[in-house]
Amino acid sequence: MTGRIVVGIDGSEQSGAALEWAVARARLGGEVLELVNTYNLVVEMDFFGYQGMSGQSMDWVVDLSKQLLAAAAKRVAELAPDVSCTVLSRPGHPAPVLAEASAGATALVIGRRGLGGAMSALLGSVSNRVTVEARCPVVVVGEGEHPTTGPVVVGVDGSEFATLALRFAVAEAALRGTSVRAVAAYGVLHPAIVTDGEMVARMHAELDAEAEGTIARALDDETVTVEKVAVEGPAAEAILDNARDAQLIVVGTHGKGLVRRVLLGSVSRTVLSDADRPVALVDLPEA
Repeated sequence: MTGRIVVGIDGSEQSGAALEWAVARARLGGEVLELVNTYNLVVEMDFFGYQGMSGQSMDWVVDLSKQLLAAAAKRVAELAPDVSCTVLSRPGHPAPVLAEASAGATALVIGRRGLGGAMSALLGSVSNRVTVEARCPVVVVGEGEHPTTGPVVVGVDGSEFATLALRFAVAEAALRGTSVRAVAAYGVLHPAIVTDGEMVARMHAELDAEAEGTIARALDDETVTVEKVAVEGPAAEAILDNARDAQLIVVGTHGKGLVRRVLLGSVSRTVLSDADRPVALVDLPEA
């Protein structure tokens, strides 16, 4: 069965970059693209005797949405005539609409920031909702580098989230014919511990074992080489430092359920905020 990649379209340069990245990815995996645009409903007002319409007319807003999607579909045809795409124009807030569309998809691809206001920004003010509510891995694409060479870099820490992130990274690396760099980090040690060579060695060994366990659980494709990197320092910083030559960064969200997603995703959100290349966020599948 053909997979599906959902792409958020809002007319911004960032969503254009997301579209072009998604086209290249669909050519590798053979997925169909689903291009999604949302628009705000026009609301009739009666405010202390003032009667009017907020925003543009309904016809204008709907027509704009359809024109944006038509332009996006035309761009897909220009870049990759062999890639099929469908379009979806829906009223409402972009985050829940994209989340609904993402159910069962291979990935949801969005720009780092959108136009905002009536154009339904896809990132910025609604970025947390998109990444929290999506039902598949989310790939966030900015206007920076979109390299097609280099490894896929993924953060690992021995958790179930890291195992799923690494599996996603391995699958992406296999499509790209490249390797995976698995980065495991441990926090900066207290000076009193640094002087205890035996304790430091034991901590290093434990971190190494956790990383090895994650790799063993996730490595289904033996054609993909996984390089393990263990470093001291904050996890987000370690991932970014080791991703300077990466074509994609993958992180687990560490957030099963709404509260955990919002509160415990500090590493993934820091990487997402500071990375200069596409970032994929992978969560546990829905029960």
